[in-house]
Amino acid sequence: MSETNYNNLAIKKRRILGPLGRFLMKLFRWDIKGEIPDLRKMILIGLPHTAMRDAWYALLAVWSLDLKINFFGAAWIFTRLPSLFTISKNLDRLGVPWPFWWLQKYLLLKLGGIPVYRVNSKGLIYGAVEEFKKIDNYILVIAPEAGTEPVSEFRSGFYYLAKGLNIPLVPIAIDFKNRCFSIKQHYFVKGTFEEESQKLVDQFKGVQGATRTFKMLEKME
Repeated sequence: MSETNYNNLAIKKRRILGPLGRFLMKLFRWDIKGEIPDLRKMILIGLPHTAMRDAWYALLAVWSLDLKINFFGAAWIFTRLPSLFTISKNLDRLGVPWPFWWLQKYLLLKLGGIPVYRVNSKGLIYGAVEEFKKIDNYILVIAPEAGTEPVSEFRSGFYYLAKGLNIPLVPIAIDFKNRCFSIKQHYFVKGTFEEESQKLVDQFKGVQGATRTFKMLEKME
């Protein structure tokens, strides 16, 4: 990680968490390769997302760089704990409840989290575009796989947000083999959703995540 002076980037100086993030990144022998562009608005695309611990290392990276971010997350992660087993078929009530859900929700909201209610998410992207148009300075973080399992197609939110807000994508590889976040060149979306998805697939091909190497599943005919 290198020291960089930013003039436009959404920064939040943290007296305790900033140094703590940098210390823990060194302790766990993780690094950040490349530079976040000094832009007022952008979408960070994190791939591959293969395990919940991705979020832990990403949080340390955010703290270490003093970034002020917003991210979308399934509603249940704001109040419930991950579980290998779940009884509910409601996508907003996965995981297991616990007594300190209120603290979990408070912390995730403070970190910039935006709950996504999967059962009733119609119009979410349009609403997000209209809200973020009012903000002068922000960094959105999106994992287009929308989960830790392999997928045959990305969720389209990243595409419509980038297009609707006219802001660039900044691809970042979550590379467990080399224990680093590799920041790639930013760019604006110009093609169709399918074309832009393929561009991401090509950039992340072969990157080793926590539990698997990035690869898209074959689409079912």
